[in-house]
Amino acid sequence: MKIKKSNVAMVEKWIDIQLAKDDKFPFDQDESSKASKKHLKALKAWRKCTRNAKEVREWCDEWLDEEYTEKLWSSIEKNRSHKADQTLKLTQDAYERITAEADELDLSPSELIISLLPSDKS
Repeated sequence: MKIKKSNVAMVEKWIDIQLAKDDKFPFDQDESSKASKKHLKALKAWRKCTRNAKEVREWCDEWLDEEYTEKLWSSIEKNRSHKADQTLKLTQDAYERITAEADELDLSPSELIISLLPSDKS
């Protein structure tokens, strides 16, 4: 998997969120009880990763299947398409709440905010 240095922080966050919210990630397609054991191995490998671009790429190549690779790329593309045109200052609490809710809904923070505001009817 080709992950650019500029995407490493976003990829790290995506993997951290997946590992935190799903105790079978990246093996939840596997219905067997071995999925949780595999998850622990993937988690341990992730914790040992120094988070540089090369090691993040290697972890992704080893642990992510085709479906999760596609989800990761989709998330990277969504992140690129929603780069801020303007800077918005938020408190840390507001930022954490918005990003948590956006992650739950599989949206970017910008998409979440836009979806909650009334549409422009001009």
